[in-house]
Order: sequence, then structure tokens, then C-alpha cells
Amino acid sequence: MQTYLTLRALARGINPETGEFLNHTSLVHSPETIRMLFALADEFYAERERVKKAKLSPEERRQKNIAEGRPANFNFPWSEEDRKLLEEGYSAGKTIEALSVEFGRSLRGIAVQLEKMELITEEQAAAYN
Repeated sequence: MQTYLTLRALARGINPETGEFLNHTSLVHSPETIRMLFALADEFYAERERVKKAKLSPEERRQKNIAEGRPANFNFPWSEEDRKLLEEGYSAGKTIEALSVEFGRSLRGIAVQLEKMELITEEQAAAYN
């Protein structure tokens, strides 16, 4: 951010260290230089935004979910192995609440998956909205 602000100040003809206007004979007062400085400042700003929006790794997403009070695997796709284990757990009599803790998923997430697998009805799944 500092580079962005420095370039913007120079483009406006201001000394970034002192806040004073630069001498009118300075190179930064030429239209070409002003355009170049603003363009560079915009590039630095855009790069900063791209870095800020960098994609999180799966582990970072899990940590973010936990920090925000959601289950660790909230909004993660279900693997075939997890689906199989979910079916086995539900068939063995585990509750949706217990499966939610075991899989790090919301109650609604477990209920929807069980409904997709036709292990519970739509009405049963709706109870977990």
C-alpha cells in the first residue's frame, strides 16, 4: 500500500515524505510522467487486491470456517469415501447430530446428504433447516 500512496502523491506533484508541493520544474509535472505514475499506482493497487483475494488452501479454509463458528468442512464437497462412511454410520444407528460432529459438517449438510442418498425423506431433512 505504501508504494501505491507514494506513486499517487508523486503523480499529484507532492513530495511523499514532506507533503509539500514539488518544484514546478520537476519532471513529475510533465503530463506523460503524471499518466505513468497514476498507471503504476493503479497496477500496485490492483496487484494488492489480487494478493488479498488469493485462494485459500483446503486447510486454511477449514481453519477459517472454524474461526467463523462453522463446522470445519462447511461448503466442502463430499468424497465418495465420506458418503460411504456416512451411509454406514447412519445405518448403524448414529444420529444426525453425532454424524455432524464426526464429519465436521452442519446438521443441515448431513441431512441434505442423507436425503440425496435416499436414507431419509425430504420432510425429515427439512427438520434440520
